[in-house]
Amino acid sequence: MDKTVTKTVVKAEPQQHHHGSTSAAAELIAVGGDPESLICPKCLHRLKPPVFQCAAGHLLCTTCRDELPEKNECASCFFTTATGYTRCYGVERILQSIRVVSHNAIRGMLVCNEKEEHGKMSPSQAGNEQRQGPPVKLGPCGGDGGGSWKVDVRGISRIVKVRVRHAAAVDAIAVMYERDGRKEWTKRWGGSGGKRSEICLQPEEYITCVKGHIGYYNDWFVVRSLTFVTNLRTFGRYGEAEGAPFQLPAAGGRIVGFHGRSGNLLDALGTYVRMDV
Repeated sequence: MDKTVTKTVVKAEPQQHHHGSTSAAAELIAVGGDPESLICPKCLHRLKPPVFQCAAGHLLCTTCRDELPEKNECASCFFTTATGYTRCYGVERILQSIRVVSHNAIRGMLVCNEKEEHGKMSPSQAGNEQRQGPPVKLGPCGGDGGGSWKVDVRGISRIVKVRVRHAAAVDAIAVMYERDGRKEWTKRWGGSGGKRSEICLQPEEYITCVKGHIGYYNDWFVVRSLTFVTNLRTFGRYGEAEGAPFQLPAAGGRIVGFHGRSGNLLDALGTYVRMDV
């Protein structure tokens, strides 16, 4: 599933009325949210205050920040700044205000988008989602050019093949998935330039990390190179090692999908990680 839409209940502060009195009880407001946005991209655990962010806005939990060998280097984009990580008080206030309520606890809390998504899932897909939980969304790393895209990862058991077009930068990427026993190709994300390389994974092989470089090429901030690491071997480098290094590790899980931005080149790339159970 590309995005798990849930309902949370946010406890609002007691409201001050115009005549000076305060309401006796705090107001409970039902809001929609994406739980993937509240996960530390390094350890893949739920964020808890204190929360830190780099200059580019990437979040990190306090445990992972304390374990960084270089405190001024971002663990997601690997940019180095003089200030390093700083406290993200806005996210901390949001985390402290959220009270998660199950869908069974409040009648009618399931929103329309979630009803539609659940209606599309086969029994086997729903069973896998319940056992494994939704995939974790990491990234994307790169620029904000091009158009955004993502993959519906429901029912995907593994990535079978990856095609990369590359030269001085990464021109495009396409992926073959195995979903409910059937193999299917995605569309090509990016342009038709560069050399085409194809990665073929063995039946028991899965991608554990995607890394590379992001930087400027012809005045566009794009993905300059990609390397794919599996549980068995390493593929690449595809493109040129120019710009800032980045990596998107699965941290004990496996990468089952991608999302990003592209035009004539691959502007940005992110991953969906499924944690093994």
